[in-house]
Formats: sequence, structure tokens, C-alpha cells
Amino acid sequence: MVGALRAAARLAAARGDSERAVAYLRRALREPPSSGQEVLLAELGRAEAPAHPAAAVRHLSASLNALTTAPARLEVVPVLADALERSRRGCQAAELLDREARLLIASGRPCDDAVFGLRLQRVLIELADLDKRPWRGGGPAGLSAGDDRTRERAAAALQSALAAGRPADAVSVASYARDALDGPLPQDDVLTRAIALGALALVWCDQLGETAQILDRLSEQTQGYDAAAAQTLLAMGRCEVAYRSGCLPVALDAGRRWLDLASASRGNPMVPLALAGVLRVLLETGRREEAEPLLLLAEHERYGDVWQWTHLLEARARMRLADGDFADALEDLLECGRRQIAWQQDNPAILPWRSLAALAHRALGRSGQAARLAQQELEQAQAWGAPRTLGISLRTVAVTVRGRQGLKQLEASVGLLEEAGATLEQARSLVEYGTLRCEAGHVRLGRDTARRGLDLARQCGAVGLADLARERLHAWGARPRRAHTVGAVGASALTGQERRVAVLAARGRTNREIADTLFITRRTVENHLTSGFRKLGITGRRELAPLLDDEPS
Repeated sequence: MVGALRAAARLAAARGDSERAVAYLRRALREPPSSGQEVLLAELGRAEAPAHPAAAVRHLSASLNALTTAPARLEVVPVLADALERSRRGCQAAELLDREARLLIASGRPCDDAVFGLRLQRVLIELADLDKRPWRGGGPAGLSAGDDRTRERAAAALQSALAAGRPADAVSVASYARDALDGPLPQDDVLTRAIALGALALVWCDQLGETAQILDRLSEQTQGYDAAAAQTLLAMGRCEVAYRSGCLPVALDAGRRWLDLASASRGNPMVPLALAGVLRVLLETGRREEAEPLLLLAEHERYGDVWQWTHLLEARARMRLADGDFADALEDLLECGRRQIAWQQDNPAILPWRSLAALAHRALGRSGQAARLAQQELEQAQAWGAPRTLGISLRTVAVTVRGRQGLKQLEASVGLLEEAGATLEQARSLVEYGTLRCEAGHVRLGRDTARRGLDLARQCGAVGLADLARERLHAWGARPRRAHTVGAVGASALTGQERRVAVLAARGRTNREIADTLFITRRTVENHLTSGFRKLGITGRRELAPLLDDEPS
């Protein structure tokens, strides 16, 4: 009977029906005890671990007490430690891993890989414990990689994630992250979880194109490899890269996949981080009504004490800012800041909480506090040295100081964000730059700049930002063109930049004026016009306006 039930459980698990597998094994456990009971308990505990961590702890602990050989214990200990962590018993998990590592060392058998794996898992668990962060003693202790390349990569990934929160620069942190990602994903969930931190650190360094290429390579290498940790890493990386690049539809698909994978393990501390990623994209794409029910899924009692919860606070603050609830948004952001400082993650590349708090202060009429926070973040961003982070910080300072100084900072912000490939943030800076231009009396240039921001916002699918750009253009007397008005085959063939150049040329702008508006060279303007004329089948700019279906202001 027990043998038949165990076989049925294996078949159910192979079909992905974990609940049926658990049911078969629990039924087997009700049969009279026999030899090998500890193996049955181990199988049941492993089957229960994703969805029933508390039950898994009971059965895996009972199995471990009866197991005596090192190989058998090593199959149980990592799963038990993970279940303990997700049951909010991280201290017991760390003690278990330490004890097993000491027993392995005392046995005198060659066990470097196993000891490293146990100690690495302990460090990953302690990352979620504010009192035991590995950097308290200067870095992760006891993780000697030796000459093993995979272990070296895992240690480099940890170092990159920890260094990002210290006084460090993006170049140094990116070198650690590249070392971590230089190779295939190991077929070990603990090692893959560590290497995922390297991918996150490389994103924080604003190396978005490079990270995307690495993720594509890892995806090709893991075809048919269904390990949850590997799939979670890929979904997380793609969501973060796509969001920061401005590819919002891609970010939403990857974010939902990431959240589904994280939620499959009850108590997984990755859940609030994935929730934050999805909420940010929903907000940008104008799906506010979908965001609220998701926010209700967050369990503060379960996740409030882990570092990932801080990201959810920041995402909720963005929602409140968009709703005009500035006081509550500021409360969330100040708590976010307190947590970032306590966890030694206070880097605007990770979370730009000061920028957002400055905007909340400004909306509440506290210009002095807004300017002070914005300047503090700018100094941090300059020390970090990554273009996207610096571009966002410059924009926030510009919005608080305004005037000629603000114009200079916004011009620099637009250039940095274009360099970083951060199209969504570039669009935001262009809209603000257009606003300050109009305030300074340069209405025509301000309109053209804001129109470019509107085009980029539409390209990203950023509904809220596009609406803001249109409102400001209407306030300045402009009539922004409708979305999707291009019908002719020739005009449809224009690239985004070719169309922007052509529209400005149709309005009578000179090549120098177009270059200044779009922050490109005159030679580039000439090349875009030549290419556009060829695609449209015309010989000069006088023939442009009817073909572009644009309404000049």
C-alpha cells in the first residue's frame, strides 16, 4: 500500500499536481509504521514545502532525526531550512545550517561543495534579518570559494548586492555583478538565488542593455530546465530591465510571471518585491484599478520585517502620489527611507525615495524640505555615477529650483537618460524641460520638447505621463497630434526619430533648431531627413506636412 501511494505521488508530482502528491503521501503515512519511515517523511516534507511550509517543518524534522548518513541528511537540510525561513523561523534555519556544516567538517570527508552550499544558504537567510546582515562584520563570513568557479560566482553576487548599499560606485559594483553572471546558471536553487542578486545589482548599476543580453543567454542555456529559482531569476531580471528601459508591456508580462513564481512558495520573501514591480508598471500604464486588489495581497504580518517590503512601500507611495494623497505618500516614503538606512541599502539606484519625498513635500508647499532632500539624493547619485540614477536626481532638483539653473539640470538629465536607454524617465524629463522652457517664455521650444516627451511616453505605453504631457501642451495653446494618426504606408515606415525630425521640419524649424530641440547633431538631422524623404517619396520639406497628418500649432 505504501509503495503504491509513493509511486502515485511521484506521478502526480511529475504532472505538476503537488496537492495530489501531498494527499497520497499523507495517506501513506497513516499506514502502520515500517522500516524506511524516515524516507517517507522526507518525501512528504519535500512535497509539502512549497505550499505548506509549517507542515513540511514537522515532517522534515522528524525525518532528519532518524537519518544518519551525510548524503541523506544533505537532501533534507536545505529544504527544511527553507521551510523554516518561510515559516518565520529564520534563526532556527541558520542554526540548523551551521550545525550541519560543522558536522560535515568534523566527519573528515571531502565536502567543500556541501559546506559552501550550507553556509551560502545561511547567508541568504540572514540577508532578511536586520540584526544579522552579513556586512555587519565587513562581508559574508565563512564563504571560502577556493578554486571552484561556481562558488566564486556566488560569492561575487553577494558582494555586488551588499556593496550597492555601501558608499560605493557603480563601476566597482558592476564588476562584481559581471563576475557573478559570467557563466551558466548552476542546477542548484541556493546557488541560483545568490546569482540572482548579481543580476539585480547589475540593473541597479544602470547596465540595462548588458543585463538584457545576459538574461537572453541564460534563458537559452536553461531551455527545458524547469527549476523555480532559475525561472524566477529570469522573470525578475526581465521585469526590472524592461521597466527601467521603458518597455512597459514587456515589464508587465514578466512581472506577472515573477509574481506567480514567487507566490508558488508560501511565505517567499520575494513576493513583496515582485508585487512592487507589478504595481509600478500598472500605475504607469493607467491600470490603477488593477493595482488596488494586488496591494491587498501583501501580508505585512508575514513580510513586514524583510528588506523586500521596503520596495512595496515605495510602490504604494507612487500610487498615493498619483492619487494626490501627498501626506500619506510622504509617510510611506519617510518610512521607506528609515528602512533603507537601517538595512544599509540607502542608494537612489535601488530606491529613489528622496526624489519622491521631495515631490510630495513640494506638493504640500514645503519647498525648503523638498530642495534639501533633492540635493541630498543628487549628491548620492553623483557618487554612485550611473546615468539613469543621476538623470532622475537632476530632474528632481530642477523641478524644485526651477529657473535657469533648473533648465541646465534638465538638459543634462535628458542626455543622461538617453545614454542609459531609460526611455520612460527620458520622456518624464522632456515634459518637465518643456514646462520650464514655457515658464521662461520659450513657448515654441517648450512645446516641441514636451511633444517629444509625449511621443516617447506613448511609445512606452505610459498612459499617465502621456495624459500629463497633453494637459500641459493644451495649457500652452498647442494641439498635440492624436495617437495612431499615421495611415499612409510611407509615413508608417518612418522610425520614431525620423518622424520627430520630419514633424519639426514640417513646422518650419531649421536644422539647427531641430538639433537643439532633440539634443542631436545637425549631421544627424540631415541624415534623418534624407532617409525620411526617401521613404515618403518626396524631394523637400515643403511636401512633409500633408503626409504626416500633423496639426502645427
